[in-house]
Amino acid sequence: MSIPLRELTYGPCPYLDGAPAWRVAEFSLRELPPAAYEGLLARGFRRSGTSFYRTICEGCDRCIPIRIDADRFSPTKSQRRVARLNRDTVVSYDSRGTGFREDRYRMYESYCRDRHGKNPDPEDGALSYYAFLVDSPLGAVAVTEYFVPSGEGPRLAGNGYLDVLPDGLSSIYFVWAAEARKRSLGTYSVLREIELCRTLGKRWYYLGFWVPGSRSMDYKADFGPAEIAREGTWVPLEPALRDRLRRAA
Repeated sequence: MSIPLRELTYGPCPYLDGAPAWRVAEFSLRELPPAAYEGLLARGFRRSGTSFYRTICEGCDRCIPIRIDADRFSPTKSQRRVARLNRDTVVSYDSRGTGFREDRYRMYESYCRDRHGKNPDPEDGALSYYAFLVDSPLGAVAVTEYFVPSGEGPRLAGNGYLDVLPDGLSSIYFVWAAEARKRSLGTYSVLREIELCRTLGKRWYYLGFWVPGSRSMDYKADFGPAEIAREGTWVPLEPALRDRLRRAA
């Protein structure tokens, strides 16, 4: 099966100042077996709604696919500290995603406003949210929910969106409430979703792109043991390789 790729330029790089324009090769499908997508991850593809894309930015290859070995994962001292900070956080797992839910959309809307300074139009925002995080050619998008204590009982403070694949879970996106900023829920969600991999009998936790030197994306290489994709093959991210790629950033 041959699928033609579209090459598109989306403007400034979202991860690195001074980097080349963000350019991708992409294709769209309404249906794709999860196993096929898991194979595409090694070739640098990521999914956004019904679109599958990989970066092809001129002179730059710093968007590096990374996956964590859930079977062998060992948290760092700082990651254990985040786990202790969130020992009163209650986590639930919705394997079917249950489609569009107003509370999850409101959380996403608030996150876009607080984190990125965007205030989506009510109608267009809901449609964009559905296209990005609910609609999927792979089937249902699974969702993790993070509840923190409040005066009125547990309050939803974060949502993680996941593709369930034969050998792993692939993180699509994580959103959190601004009031929970001090809890480091982004890091905590990775810890809990790695644990979820083990519970479900999945070895790999796919964490999207690691971007050395990026304020928002470099942290991913701090979880390990990990592997990165190079020319279609997963290779161990040994400390020496990790440090070399960071120095080159």
